[in-house]
Amino acid sequence: MNDDVGTTDRLAQFRAEWPRSVSWAEVRAQEADVFRSAGKGALLVVPAIAATLLGFSFSMEFPWVIEMPGWLDWSRGLLIVALCALSIGLWIWAFVLLSLPGDTRRGIAIARFAQERDLTYSRHGFAPERIGILLAEGRTGLPARPARLVEAGPAQPSLFRTSFALWRSSNTRIPPPQIAIASYSGSESDPKGPRDGFRYMEMSRSLRLPHIMIVARGNGSLRQMLPGTQRLSLEGDFDRYFSVYVPNGYERDALELLTPDVMVCLIDHGRRWDIEIVEDRLVVASRRFRKRSDRLEYTAMLYFSELFGQELGHQARTYSDPRAERPRTQVAAAGRRLRRRSAAWGAAAFVGAVGLMLAFPHVLGWFLDR
Repeated sequence: MNDDVGTTDRLAQFRAEWPRSVSWAEVRAQEADVFRSAGKGALLVVPAIAATLLGFSFSMEFPWVIEMPGWLDWSRGLLIVALCALSIGLWIWAFVLLSLPGDTRRGIAIARFAQERDLTYSRHGFAPERIGILLAEGRTGLPARPARLVEAGPAQPSLFRTSFALWRSSNTRIPPPQIAIASYSGSESDPKGPRDGFRYMEMSRSLRLPHIMIVARGNGSLRQMLPGTQRLSLEGDFDRYFSVYVPNGYERDALELLTPDVMVCLIDHGRRWDIEIVEDRLVVASRRFRKRSDRLEYTAMLYFSELFGQELGHQARTYSDPRAERPRTQVAAAGRRLRRRSAAWGAAAFVGAVGLMLAFPHVLGWFLDR
């Protein structure tokens, strides 16, 4: 395809190259087994319904009343728990099998677009490194991460698995850019990010930059994690759609990255995105990760990666942090991570809210009795 087009036409070109439709005949020709698996999933729906109805009957006597012998009454609770677990397992298994043809169809569309753009598609992508807020780094302070090679692997085990991955092969030692669906796979004891599932784009550069968060205005949960004292106000309409957070003292550094072209791209195509720059990484996260959003989101993220990649490339030649020991290759400790609200603050706010709710009737009664 011809790439010699202006940036204003580039996104339209990407979207024109996205396949309009993929027929079920093409899915059958590529992976006929998925239809047999879907048939098994349809059969599993019958025992799933039966287990669900039995569970309701034993627990709520609906739709049937099932009497048990008196000497078995002690086992009713165990039976209800077992039926509940069985029905949930059957429904999940059936859903996974039934979704296989649709997932294959989705993958074919993404793979075709990858061919048009000289990209690589894989059903499962690279596990993202646990770094920053979006990828659930946790409150672990500032790890001393040397310049990392691809062969060195992630500094911490990833807490996300990826699927429907689109990436560009690279001959450099920097991990290739990747656009994929991320799903949380950590345990209950592991740190958690603001979301369990999202579409994301990750890029790496040889340059380290200060920690910057650009948060979509609709994402209140993420804004609650960051103190308002780190918020940077920008000119124009940008503040209507995004909140920008930078470490104190690094406001000018952020303005060098957020050029007018970058802000216009975000307003036009990424109003639901959250963007994080942390060390040598750029991570873009979108809440729109379902199949119906693939064409709009994959193409917009690819366009944004080219646009913002140019800005990062410029920074690699010009940026330095005079506060750091080695200004050209390091960021000072004050700029490596944004401060987060403490967990104690959130717990105190919750306890205070509950206390107010409990005290309100008494206060109201005292006021009315005066």
